[in-house]
Amino acid sequence: MILKRILPRPELVHLIDTFWVFENDFGVPTDDSRVIAPNGKAKFIYSYRNGLSTVENGIQTDYKEQDIFFIGIWDRPVTLVSKSRATGTIGIELTPNGLHRFTRLSASEVSNRIHSFSDIYGAAGQNLLERLSNTQNLEEKITELQNFLVAIIQSTNRNNALIDDSVRLIQNASGLYTIKDLVDKSGYSKRYLDMLFKDHLGISPKTYAGIVRFQSFYDLWANTEQTDFYKDSLYELYYDQAHFIKEFKRFTGHTPWRYANLKNDFGKIFYRR
Repeated sequence: MILKRILPRPELVHLIDTFWVFENDFGVPTDDSRVIAPNGKAKFIYSYRNGLSTVENGIQTDYKEQDIFFIGIWDRPVTLVSKSRATGTIGIELTPNGLHRFTRLSASEVSNRIHSFSDIYGAAGQNLLERLSNTQNLEEKITELQNFLVAIIQSTNRNNALIDDSVRLIQNASGLYTIKDLVDKSGYSKRYLDMLFKDHLGISPKTYAGIVRFQSFYDLWANTEQTDFYKDSLYELYYDQAHFIKEFKRFTGHTPWRYANLKNDFGKIFYRR
């Protein structure tokens, strides 16, 4: 199983958090729980070899080979599966405030949803898919994909300083930045900020702050052998242990004790530094 990081083009580097290529001879490992927890980032996933499927609440959705999927910000866990054969996938995770630069749609239309590039970008998206399917060279695929994304941000030209500043404030505070804090800092109403976040991120400021807070622990779990989630620092981010357990289960589908004992190496690799 190989996960290789890719350096984005300069025009994209401030909008892309992680750019990777995943390859495995036998698909997504079947002996793994394969739980992908939400991290507050929209994604583009290109399955150039073997299709992928997601399982949520017992319902499996299949995504065919040689398609690119536009995945909005999710606020709940999903399980990833595939057929047991050679698999190749390019993944691009956007910065939280990068999503709106790549589409004129409201982000609420793609949150907790997966769309084909051809659905989002029409004929241009379909032409990209055809070009990608006509080359077997991985580097050329990456180049074609980045060229397309650069053209998209140049044509949409969507920027919003208030969203950029608000996201940064929430991130810098590890999620401990409330909607009241944003109202006081920006001078805008709660209703307006809620509307702005849902249009640009697809989720509310409160939900985004909850994901950022949860990621403080999830990132530690993914990058170390840490299994004891009950450290003194826990109470700096959550009201109490019960609040933490509730949030943890919301974003992983499991209690901390059960999750710590799951084999989830596949889920970890996407969060390793």
